Order: sequence, then C-alpha cells, then structure tokens
Amino acid sequence: MNPLNRNFFYKGFRKQLYTAMAAEKAETIWSKAGEEYRSILHDRPELKKHKGAMVIPAAALFRVLNLYAPDSVNLLNEYGEYMGKRFAHFVHNITAIPGVSRFIWNHVENLTEKMSSESKGYKRRLVSDPPHMYGVDILSCPYHELAKELGTEQAVLCICHMDKEYTKGFRKIRYVRNSALPEGADCCEYRLFFR
Repeated sequence: MNPLNRNFFYKGFRKQLYTAMAAEKAETIWSKAGEEYRSILHDRPELKKHKGAMVIPAAALFRVLNLYAPDSVNLLNEYGEYMGKRFAHFVHNITAIPGVSRFIWNHVENLTEKMSSESKGYKRRLVSDPPHMYGVDILSCPYHELAKELGTEQAVLCICHMDKEYTKGFRKIRYVRNSALPEGADCCEYRLFFR
C-alpha cells in the first residue's frame, strides 16, 4: 500500500494530480512518490522522528514530480494553499467564539514559543513591539533544513504556503509574512497585529 494514502496532510494531493493531468500519469506519479517516500525512510529511519518529518512526503512528491511535471513547485504550492484555506476555515470558526481572538493574542508569545522554540529545532529572533505587534524572525527552520538536506529545498514551500493561508482565518489578528527561507531570504518574517 502507498504510504502517502495514510498521510493526513498529503493524501489529498492525489486528487489534485488527477485534476491537473491524465489519470495514468497522475497514478504513476502518486505510486512512484509513495515508493520514494518509503525509500527515504528506509535509507534514513531516524527521519521518522525528525522535527521536520512533514517535509519527507513533500520531498518524495517533489522528486517524482520533477521527473514527470516541470511545474512541480506550482502543484505543491497550490496544494499547500488549498490545505491552508481548509485550515483557515476551521481557525475562522474557532476565533468566532467571543473572547478567543483576545485570548490567543494575550498568549501569542507563549503559543509561538511552543510552536517555534529551539527545542523544536528552530533558531529565531524576537522583534516584538507590544502590545500592538508580535514578531519573530525564523533564522533556521527544521522543515527547511531537512528539505535542503534531502536536496529538495523548494519542496518545503508548500508548507510555507499553507501557513500563509491558514493564518488569514484568524479574526482580529492580522498576519504578515514578507519573506521565507526557502525563497532565498535570510529569515521567515512573521508579524502579527491585533486589530
């Protein structure tokens, strides 16, 4: 069985392949990407517990797409945006509950610490201007580092695109990101503003 079929985040990408190209080609790409995913984990079993393990399926898809479809980055990025929009809907509904947006804003520093701390494999620089803006520059990201290590740096952009989309779902919290490491920038710049 194709291990991508069980992957929560990437299993829906198969449908996008079928929409973007002929069924036979889509199935070949999906099957070969599953084999590539299995091969990466067979050769590097320690990656199963890597902090950036979400990148491994993207790397497998990216490698195979490069063989069959020159616009592989666009396909993955579009899928990241699609998943981000799905998550944004959920975030939008949660933050519709009175007081939730304010609660999140009051705890944004702690939440960000839990999500992007050095213990999670990140290197970062805080650039906040409380109480109006909370900002962090991600100088090194485990997702980006693993994608580079696997020779598929651009594969991680689908995750960046997901982040950019799902954060639009927050009510009363505006998110701005002008740069990202996999796009060649010095950092991923995150800025949050309470409206």
